[in-house]
Amino acid sequence: MRGAAMLRAGLAGAGLAGLARAETRPPYGGAVEATLLGEPVALDPADAESHADVTVIGLVFDTLYAIGPDGVAEPHLALGPPVLDAARTTAHIALRRGVAFHDQAVMTAVDVADSLERVRGKLAWLLAPIAAVRAAGDGIDLVLRAPGVDVAPLLALPQTAITRRGQAPAAARPIGSGPFVIDGADPAGKRLALKAFDDHFAGRPYLDRLGLAWFDTADAEPRGFETGALQLSARGQTAFAGARPRSAADAVASPSSVLVFVGFGRQRAAITGDPGFRRALDLAVDRGAVATITSGERTEATRLPLPGGPPLDAASLAGNLAQARAVLDEAGRRIPALTEAGRGALRLVIAFEATRPDDREIALRVSRGLDRLGVRFSIVAVPARRLRDCATSGECDLWIGQIAAPSGVAPAWWGAAFAAGGDDWARRQLVTGSIDPAAAAQEFTRVLPILPLMFRSLLLWHVREVHGLAFDASGRPGFADLYRFKARP
Repeated sequence: MRGAAMLRAGLAGAGLAGLARAETRPPYGGAVEATLLGEPVALDPADAESHADVTVIGLVFDTLYAIGPDGVAEPHLALGPPVLDAARTTAHIALRRGVAFHDQAVMTAVDVADSLERVRGKLAWLLAPIAAVRAAGDGIDLVLRAPGVDVAPLLALPQTAITRRGQAPAAARPIGSGPFVIDGADPAGKRLALKAFDDHFAGRPYLDRLGLAWFDTADAEPRGFETGALQLSARGQTAFAGARPRSAADAVASPSSVLVFVGFGRQRAAITGDPGFRRALDLAVDRGAVATITSGERTEATRLPLPGGPPLDAASLAGNLAQARAVLDEAGRRIPALTEAGRGALRLVIAFEATRPDDREIALRVSRGLDRLGVRFSIVAVPARRLRDCATSGECDLWIGQIAAPSGVAPAWWGAAFAAGGDDWARRQLVTGSIDPAAAAQEFTRVLPILPLMFRSLLLWHVREVHGLAFDASGRPGFADLYRFKARP
């Protein structure tokens, strides 16, 4: 629940000692207009990929566990940690009683078991250590493929959130048990409306209503913050030099837990699927230039899909053009289109998501790597829903993607990164219960299922009337803990 410790921390951070003495809790009511990093496509937890997806999923649905600030999985819908049997091959998880869905149906162990079974079938890597899930009395039993596997961190991932009857939620009105209910979706107007769920088991949100907007131009969001139409902005306070927002504002930063990467499509699969081409592009991209694309948030250039690694040295940041060309020449011995003469006739298509304006700049930086290799290109903006299919539909050769996961859960990063490239290696390793980091790095570098570019944090500006803003370990903003309080002048 949103308890006294969180309240004290929020009040202290906001400098509201007077409110702490005068009231025992923040005030209920009011509305906030906030922003997302692009259009949320998936309102089904099992389909969540981008930061926008997992942010909305976390507001509408609940998971069995949540990753705490220390990186440890803490019980959420679960009553405690998984309890192993004597053979350590079955784990029992007791569930909270009386948890209500948005339609007032009471969550049962069958809902939980069926939800996790659906995830097992749809995202094989994510619950690979689990052979079966079944309802069992006051909770569920997990049959483990290897003795003693700690599955709690995986059951904290947003994709494992519990749905009504374990089914895919209806697109228009998804039913979850989370702190907010979807009250209206307006894709054309680029806005999602949510209202507080009074019966949320962890406590009703302080706000009555929450609006979530996204934008397809770089200046539209800060302009909205400037004029007071938005109370939170991830793209800065102002759109124009010398401008000033209507209200005084502060900023809060998240962990660097959004991975930006290049994915490979199938339009010219013989080329983009070739390890030599991938390796050459990896060497030709200037990651130092990519990491300068920022609205003020922290960025960390990377060549591996795992946050918190050592910083890249100058040589790794800039790439190695001579080596890249040598690798591509070697690939040209297998693929005529990659010979020096053949490359001049190529034109590769790089797709990016239209409501993530920074991704256009990232695509331009990637295209410069192609240009250095003598490969022509075109860059196209596509709707968020089309980008999902770009890798398999043959509409593009390269695409700019995102992965958002808890910063301290390494299996989630390795699993999602390999899966994003259509590679089964991580799933096969997770069947045993763990992934060896050295082996994962070696295999990833060998096959390059995707090209990691940088990790970025989220820097959210908020008007000072809005309090309680914090981030979880996945870099998701805790919108359910926001409240509005206007201090006396």
